Amino acid sequence: MEVKLEVKNILVPIDFSDTSRKAFYIALKFAKLFDAKTYVLHVQEPLGPFDSAESMEKHSDELSRVIDGVKRRVNELFDEGGLAEVDRRKVHIEIRGGKPYMEILKFAVHEKMDLIVMGSHGYTGVKHMLIGSQTEKVMRRAPCLVMCVKPDDFEIGSDITGVPKKFKSK
Repeated sequence: MEVKLEVKNILVPIDFSDTSRKAFYIALKFAKLFDAKTYVLHVQEPLGPFDSAESMEKHSDELSRVIDGVKRRVNELFDEGGLAEVDRRKVHIEIRGGKPYMEILKFAVHEKMDLIVMGSHGYTGVKHMLIGSQTEKVMRRAPCLVMCVKPDDFEIGSDITGVPKKFKSK
């Protein structure tokens, strides 16, 4: 069987956590390698259904600040990561409102993504059950390849036995 790996469109969802920052840098390196377009997606959680008109107006003001802030922070990521050689004309910024995993999946389908590169916070146990994993939900339902970027301080759980030493955190 012949497998053809063609990556023309890469999606990198960001929430400005350390792992999403790391995913952003990795996505841009893949984009350069494949000469692909990169779509940076930031998803803002929606307002509650019972919010007042006053809070909706405040949220509207916040959203315009978020849009400006996301663009500014993406530029900072370029500068911090030494990514001056990346063609910024091939990097597109999108901001949406909704449930993060659903907006990521919708974007991937509608814009025909070939690869999603996203960070995982590495929560386990009760914290994972309560918060859930956006990355896990995307991985299970995405129409394309998904690369999960682990946090730098990720440790293999103590419940996994027989893990070769080279895979254990130092």
